[in-house]
Amino acid sequence: MITDRDMIEARDDRRHRPAADSLPLWNESYWFSFYDPATRIGVVMRMGILQNQNQSNVWLYISREGRIVHVGTDLDCPVPVGDIDDLSLKGVTYRCIEPLRRFRLLYKGDGASVDVTWSSAHPVCLYPVPPGSTESEFPRHLEQGGRVSGTVNIDGNDYPISTFGHRDHSWGGERDWTRMTRWHYISGDFDNFSFNVIWISLSGAEFTAGFVWDGKEIMGVSDVKTDVSTDPSGCRQTGATLSFLDERERRHEISAKVMDVCEVDLGKTNCNDGFAEFRMGDRTGYGIVELGFQHD
Repeated sequence: MITDRDMIEARDDRRHRPAADSLPLWNESYWFSFYDPATRIGVVMRMGILQNQNQSNVWLYISREGRIVHVGTDLDCPVPVGDIDDLSLKGVTYRCIEPLRRFRLLYKGDGASVDVTWSSAHPVCLYPVPPGSTESEFPRHLEQGGRVSGTVNIDGNDYPISTFGHRDHSWGGERDWTRMTRWHYISGDFDNFSFNVIWISLSGAEFTAGFVWDGKEIMGVSDVKTDVSTDPSGCRQTGATLSFLDERERRHEISAKVMDVCEVDLGKTNCNDGFAEFRMGDRTGYGIVELGFQHD
Protein backbone atom coordinates (compact mmCIF):
# COMPACT_ATOMS: atom_id res chain seq x y z
CA MET A 1 0.00 0.00 0.00
CA ILE A 2 1.00 3.61 -0.46
CA THR A 3 1.71 4.82 3.06
CA ASP A 4 2.21 8.14 4.78
CA ARG A 5 5.95 7.93 4.27
CA ASP A 6 5.36 8.07 0.52
CA MET A 7 3.42 11.32 0.74
CA ILE A 8 5.17 14.61 0.18
CA GLU A 9 5.41 17.27 2.86
CA ALA A 10 3.38 20.46 2.70
CA ARG A 11 6.49 22.47 1.80
CA ASP A 12 6.93 20.37 -1.34
CA ASP A 13 3.67 21.72 -2.75
CA ARG A 14 5.32 25.11 -3.03
CA ARG A 15 7.50 26.27 -5.93
CA HIS A 16 10.89 24.68 -6.51
CA ARG A 17 14.09 26.03 -8.00
CA PRO A 18 16.17 24.01 -10.45
CA ALA A 19 19.54 22.84 -9.18
CA ALA A 20 22.80 23.63 -10.96
CA ASP A 21 22.77 20.20 -12.64
CA SER A 22 19.15 20.47 -13.84
CA LEU A 23 18.25 19.80 -17.47
CA PRO A 24 17.48 22.58 -19.99
CA LEU A 25 13.75 21.78 -20.03
CA TRP A 26 13.43 21.45 -16.25
CA ASN A 27 9.74 22.02 -15.58
CA GLU A 28 7.33 22.86 -12.82
CA SER A 29 3.59 22.91 -13.41
CA TYR A 30 0.34 23.28 -11.49
CA TRP A 31 -2.77 21.93 -13.25
CA PHE A 32 -6.43 22.07 -12.13
CA SER A 33 -9.61 20.96 -13.85
CA PHE A 34 -13.28 20.60 -13.04
CA TYR A 35 -16.60 19.96 -14.77
CA ASP A 36 -19.94 20.92 -13.22
CA PRO A 37 -22.85 18.84 -14.62
CA ALA A 38 -25.54 21.16 -13.26
CA THR A 39 -24.31 24.18 -15.24
CA ARG A 40 -22.48 22.11 -17.90
CA ILE A 41 -19.40 24.25 -17.36
CA GLY A 42 -15.86 22.90 -17.47
CA VAL A 43 -12.60 24.69 -16.71
CA VAL A 44 -8.97 23.70 -17.27
CA MET A 45 -6.16 25.90 -15.97
CA ARG A 46 -2.44 25.18 -15.94
CA MET A 47 0.74 27.12 -15.22
CA GLY A 48 3.92 25.62 -16.65
CA ILE A 49 7.31 27.10 -15.69
CA LEU A 50 10.47 26.39 -17.69
CA GLN A 51 12.82 28.21 -15.37
CA ASN A 52 16.02 27.39 -17.30
CA GLN A 53 14.44 28.77 -20.48
CA ASN A 54 13.23 31.97 -18.78
CA GLN A 55 9.82 31.08 -20.14
CA SER A 56 6.46 29.90 -18.88
CA ASN A 57 3.01 29.15 -20.25
CA VAL A 58 -0.57 29.28 -19.09
CA TRP A 59 -3.52 27.22 -20.32
CA LEU A 60 -7.04 28.44 -19.61
CA TYR A 61 -10.16 26.98 -21.22
CA ILE A 62 -13.81 27.38 -20.30
CA SER A 63 -16.46 25.11 -21.81
CA ARG A 64 -20.21 25.68 -21.62
CA GLU A 65 -22.82 23.19 -22.87
CA GLY A 66 -20.32 21.20 -24.93
CA ARG A 67 -18.58 24.14 -26.56
CA ILE A 68 -15.41 26.06 -25.75
CA VAL A 69 -16.62 29.59 -25.01
CA HIS A 70 -13.42 31.20 -23.71
CA VAL A 71 -9.69 30.67 -24.19
CA GLY A 72 -7.04 32.51 -22.18
CA THR A 73 -4.06 30.39 -23.24
CA ASP A 74 -0.61 31.93 -23.83
CA LEU A 75 2.33 29.61 -24.49
CA ASP A 76 5.04 32.28 -24.36
CA CYS A 77 4.99 34.10 -21.03
CA PRO A 78 7.64 35.46 -18.66
CA VAL A 79 8.50 33.45 -15.56
CA PRO A 80 6.12 34.48 -12.76
CA VAL A 81 7.50 35.84 -9.51
CA GLY A 82 6.52 34.76 -6.02
CA ASP A 83 5.14 31.53 -4.66
CA ILE A 84 1.77 29.80 -4.51
CA ASP A 85 0.49 32.19 -1.84
CA ASP A 86 -0.27 34.51 -4.77
CA LEU A 87 1.05 33.18 -8.08
CA SER A 88 -0.25 35.04 -11.14
CA LEU A 89 0.24 34.67 -14.87
CA LYS A 90 -1.80 36.22 -17.69
CA GLY A 91 -4.99 36.62 -15.66
CA VAL A 92 -4.73 33.26 -13.87
CA THR A 93 -3.99 33.42 -10.13
CA TYR A 94 -3.40 30.62 -7.63
CA ARG A 95 -3.74 31.47 -3.95
CA CYS A 96 -2.81 28.54 -1.77
CA ILE A 97 -4.84 28.57 1.45
CA GLU A 98 -3.17 25.41 2.79
CA PRO A 99 -0.60 23.34 0.85
CA LEU A 100 -1.88 19.87 -0.08
CA ARG A 101 -5.37 20.90 1.05
CA ARG A 102 -6.94 24.06 -0.38
CA PHE A 103 -6.39 26.53 -3.23
CA ARG A 104 -8.33 29.53 -4.42
CA LEU A 105 -8.34 29.62 -8.22
CA LEU A 106 -8.94 32.95 -9.93
CA TYR A 107 -9.11 34.12 -13.51
CA LYS A 108 -10.10 37.41 -15.07
CA GLY A 109 -10.31 37.75 -18.84
CA ASP A 110 -12.26 39.61 -21.48
CA GLY A 111 -15.78 38.21 -21.16
CA ALA A 112 -15.10 35.53 -18.55
CA SER A 113 -13.88 35.09 -15.00
CA VAL A 114 -13.42 32.30 -12.46
CA ASP A 115 -13.43 32.47 -8.65
CA VAL A 116 -13.54 29.03 -7.05
CA THR A 117 -12.03 27.17 -4.12
CA TRP A 118 -10.53 23.72 -4.65
CA SER A 119 -10.50 21.49 -1.53
CA SER A 120 -8.85 18.07 -1.30
CA ALA A 121 -11.02 14.97 -0.94
CA HIS A 122 -8.15 12.64 0.02
CA PRO A 123 -4.40 12.62 0.74
CA VAL A 124 -1.93 13.37 -2.01
CA CYS A 125 -0.54 10.55 -4.11
CA LEU A 126 3.09 10.96 -5.18
CA TYR A 127 4.10 8.86 -8.17
CA PRO A 128 7.00 6.44 -7.56
CA VAL A 129 10.47 7.51 -8.70
CA PRO A 130 13.61 5.47 -9.42
CA PRO A 131 15.46 4.72 -6.16
CA GLY A 132 18.29 7.17 -5.55
CA SER A 133 17.22 9.55 -8.31
CA THR A 134 17.32 13.30 -7.78
CA GLU A 135 14.72 15.85 -8.78
CA SER A 136 17.11 17.05 -11.49
CA GLU A 137 17.16 13.58 -13.03
CA PHE A 138 13.54 12.46 -12.69
CA PRO A 139 10.36 14.51 -12.18
CA ARG A 140 8.23 14.37 -9.06
CA HIS A 141 4.52 14.22 -9.79
CA LEU A 142 1.56 14.34 -7.41
CA GLU A 143 -2.13 13.75 -8.05
CA GLN A 144 -5.15 14.62 -5.93
CA GLY A 145 -8.92 14.61 -6.27
CA GLY A 146 -11.12 17.19 -4.60
CA ARG A 147 -14.22 19.34 -4.60
CA VAL A 148 -14.69 22.74 -6.22
CA SER A 149 -17.12 25.49 -5.23
CA GLY A 150 -17.52 29.09 -6.30
CA THR A 151 -18.55 31.01 -9.40
CA VAL A 152 -17.76 31.12 -13.10
CA ASN A 153 -18.87 34.22 -14.99
CA ILE A 154 -19.43 34.07 -18.76
CA ASP A 155 -20.53 37.16 -20.68
CA GLY A 156 -21.76 38.84 -17.51
CA ASN A 157 -23.73 35.85 -16.24
CA ASP A 158 -22.74 34.21 -12.93
CA TYR A 159 -22.95 30.41 -12.71
CA PRO A 160 -22.66 28.70 -9.29
CA ILE A 161 -20.16 25.84 -9.25
CA SER A 162 -20.30 22.84 -6.90
CA THR A 163 -18.64 19.74 -8.24
CA PHE A 164 -15.67 17.39 -8.31
CA GLY A 165 -12.23 18.62 -9.34
CA HIS A 166 -8.75 17.25 -9.87
CA ARG A 167 -5.23 18.61 -9.79
CA ASP A 168 -1.64 17.64 -10.36
CA HIS A 169 1.67 19.28 -9.51
CA SER A 170 4.97 18.20 -11.06
CA TRP A 171 8.51 19.49 -10.85
CA GLY A 172 12.00 18.48 -11.90
CA GLY A 173 13.30 16.25 -14.63
CA GLU A 174 12.56 17.57 -18.09
CA ARG A 175 9.27 18.31 -19.90
CA ASP A 176 10.01 17.51 -23.53
CA TRP A 177 6.61 17.00 -25.13
CA THR A 178 8.15 15.70 -28.39
CA ARG A 179 9.61 12.57 -26.74
CA MET A 180 6.16 11.04 -26.22
CA THR A 181 4.69 9.56 -29.39
CA ARG A 182 1.16 9.25 -28.03
CA TRP A 183 -0.36 9.19 -24.57
CA HIS A 184 -3.55 8.97 -22.52
CA TYR A 185 -3.90 10.79 -19.20
CA ILE A 186 -7.23 10.03 -17.56
CA SER A 187 -8.38 11.35 -14.18
CA GLY A 188 -11.80 11.09 -12.62
CA ASP A 189 -13.53 11.84 -9.34
CA PHE A 190 -16.68 10.33 -7.82
CA ASP A 191 -18.19 10.47 -4.35
CA ASN A 192 -15.55 8.74 -2.17
CA PHE A 193 -13.55 7.51 -5.15
CA SER A 194 -10.79 9.09 -7.27
CA PHE A 195 -8.38 7.72 -9.81
CA ASN A 196 -5.75 8.66 -12.33
CA VAL A 197 -4.14 6.40 -14.94
CA ILE A 198 -1.68 7.18 -17.70
CA TRP A 199 -0.46 5.27 -20.72
CA ILE A 200 2.52 6.61 -22.66
CA SER A 201 4.19 5.42 -25.84
CA LEU A 202 7.79 6.56 -25.51
CA SER A 203 10.51 5.70 -28.05
CA GLY A 204 8.84 2.42 -28.93
CA ALA A 205 8.24 1.42 -25.29
CA GLU A 206 5.00 1.65 -23.33
CA PHE A 207 4.71 2.98 -19.79
CA THR A 208 1.74 3.02 -17.40
CA ALA A 209 1.17 4.47 -13.94
CA GLY A 210 -1.60 5.72 -11.71
CA PHE A 211 -3.37 5.65 -8.38
CA VAL A 212 -6.79 4.98 -6.91
CA TRP A 213 -8.48 6.19 -3.74
CA ASP A 214 -11.34 3.89 -2.75
CA GLY A 215 -12.70 6.17 -0.01
CA LYS A 216 -10.37 4.68 2.59
CA GLU A 217 -6.95 4.03 1.11
CA ILE A 218 -4.62 5.50 -1.50
CA MET A 219 -3.24 2.66 -3.62
CA GLY A 220 -1.06 2.22 -6.65
CA VAL A 221 -2.48 0.50 -9.72
CA SER A 222 -1.30 -2.20 -12.11
CA ASP A 223 -2.39 -3.93 -15.31
CA VAL A 224 -3.61 -0.59 -16.66
CA LYS A 225 -5.54 -0.80 -19.93
CA THR A 226 -6.83 2.30 -21.72
CA ASP A 227 -8.68 2.62 -25.01
CA VAL A 228 -9.48 6.14 -26.22
CA SER A 229 -11.93 6.52 -29.13
CA THR A 230 -11.62 9.48 -31.51
CA ASP A 231 -13.39 11.16 -34.38
CA PRO A 232 -12.33 10.16 -37.94
CA SER A 233 -9.28 12.45 -37.78
CA GLY A 234 -7.84 10.41 -34.92
CA CYS A 235 -6.99 13.68 -33.19
CA ARG A 236 -10.08 14.52 -31.14
CA GLN A 237 -11.20 12.13 -28.42
CA THR A 238 -14.86 11.15 -28.05
CA GLY A 239 -14.78 8.57 -25.27
CA ALA A 240 -12.71 6.00 -23.42
CA THR A 241 -12.77 2.68 -21.64
CA LEU A 242 -10.23 1.79 -19.01
CA SER A 243 -9.51 -0.83 -16.40
CA PHE A 244 -6.89 -1.41 -13.73
CA LEU A 245 -6.12 -3.46 -10.64
CA ASP A 246 -5.64 -1.85 -7.25
CA GLU A 247 -3.21 -3.19 -4.66
CA ARG A 248 -5.92 -5.43 -3.19
CA GLU A 249 -6.25 -7.15 -6.59
CA ARG A 250 -9.66 -5.62 -7.26
CA ARG A 251 -10.44 -4.84 -10.89
CA HIS A 252 -11.95 -1.41 -11.65
CA GLU A 253 -13.66 -0.90 -15.02
CA ILE A 254 -14.71 2.59 -16.07
CA SER A 255 -16.14 4.13 -19.25
CA ALA A 256 -16.10 7.77 -20.30
CA LYS A 257 -18.05 10.03 -22.63
CA VAL A 258 -16.14 13.13 -23.74
CA MET A 259 -18.29 16.25 -23.91
CA ASP A 260 -15.82 18.89 -25.14
CA VAL A 261 -12.12 19.13 -25.94
CA CYS A 262 -9.55 21.82 -25.10
CA GLU A 263 -7.05 21.61 -27.96
CA VAL A 264 -3.52 22.72 -27.00
CA ASP A 265 -1.15 22.95 -29.98
CA LEU A 266 2.44 22.89 -28.72
CA GLY A 267 4.07 22.94 -32.16
CA LYS A 268 4.97 19.35 -32.98
CA THR A 269 2.73 18.08 -30.19
CA ASN A 270 -0.93 18.32 -29.29
CA CYS A 271 -2.04 17.89 -25.69
CA ASN A 272 -5.84 17.85 -25.76
CA ASP A 273 -7.88 17.75 -22.55
CA GLY A 274 -11.41 16.41 -22.89
CA PHE A 275 -14.07 17.08 -20.26
CA ALA A 276 -15.59 13.67 -19.52
CA GLU A 277 -18.47 11.99 -17.74
CA PHE A 278 -17.39 8.67 -16.21
CA ARG A 279 -19.52 5.62 -15.45
CA MET A 280 -18.45 2.87 -13.06
CA GLY A 281 -21.31 0.48 -12.51
CA ASP A 282 -24.19 2.64 -11.29
CA ARG A 283 -21.90 5.47 -10.18
CA THR A 284 -21.25 8.69 -12.15
CA GLY A 285 -18.17 10.89 -11.90
CA TYR A 286 -16.45 13.65 -13.87
CA GLY A 287 -12.95 14.47 -14.97
CA ILE A 288 -10.57 14.53 -17.91
CA VAL A 289 -9.65 12.25 -20.79
CA GLU A 290 -6.44 13.70 -22.21
CA LEU A 291 -5.09 12.62 -25.60
CA GLY A 292 -1.56 13.59 -26.61
CA PHE A 293 0.07 12.94 -29.97
CA GLN A 294 2.67 14.15 -32.45
CA HIS A 295 1.67 15.74 -35.77
CA ASP A 296 3.27 17.18 -38.87
